[in-house]
Amino acid sequence: MYVVNVYNGVYQLEFRGFFDNFDDAMEEFQKAEKEYMNQFEYEVGTTDYNHELENFIFNSRIEKV
Repeated sequence: MYVVNVYNGVYQLEFRGFFDNFDDAMEEFQKAEKEYMNQFEYEVGTTDYNHELENFIFNSRIEKV
């Protein structure tokens, strides 16, 4: 079983659920990443965009339990 917790932009983790397999957990992680990045009006590849993406990836987790 896997748990997905993602960065919500205010240095807190948001619980996204329990998943039976890694593929489902990764799918939820990618969905959350897209939702998070859509909050910003940065162009893909800019320094600001990359900084926010880095924050999301560095602070988010998929954990096996």
